[in-house]
Amino acid sequence: MTEKPVGTRRVRLERTANMETEGVVRTLARKGIGEFPGMDDLVRPIPQDAADVTEQFLAVSPADGAVLGFCSLSRLDAGRRRIQVDVVVDEAANAVGIALEATVLTVDHAFRAWPVDEVRFWSVGERATGLRNHPTMVMEENPPAAGLARSPGLEDASHFVIQRERWERYGAKFVRRLSQGPNGN
Repeated sequence: MTEKPVGTRRVRLERTANMETEGVVRTLARKGIGEFPGMDDLVRPIPQDAADVTEQFLAVSPADGAVLGFCSLSRLDAGRRRIQVDVVVDEAANAVGIALEATVLTVDHAFRAWPVDEVRFWSVGERATGLRNHPTMVMEENPPAAGLARSPGLEDASHFVIQRERWERYGAKFVRRLSQGPNGN
């Protein structure tokens, strides 16, 4: 799919070559983002084989082009109409909310550009607890038996799902608001 992803005032997604886990870490390091606490948990779900990747993006600042992080769509299952989303952003090194903006842009792009009804992702620790405790759009589920099954290294991770209907009701509106100028334009 070639649909141009949206951006917010603070984050724009720029398409990049598909990479496996180690390639993502190397690319981020070349762009000035070294390893940070929790990075392993964010990178681990990204496929170790670039053939399983659907699309990947650098999250950049529209103001100066600085790389803020990395976003991935992978394991597209057209038959079951689902896709996996992963976002790698150092929350401590960026302004508050940048990781959330990169995530909602990636999820929104997945629903707009691909014939999917579910976006799936993995989370651990405090992030997983927060998602579990505030399930407006996100529901925790067991991973499916095929396609997005638990990979090595994800034994302690929780698996979450966003359904298209809930996304369109809540998430898409949130992205539109983030994408507007300060006075609503």
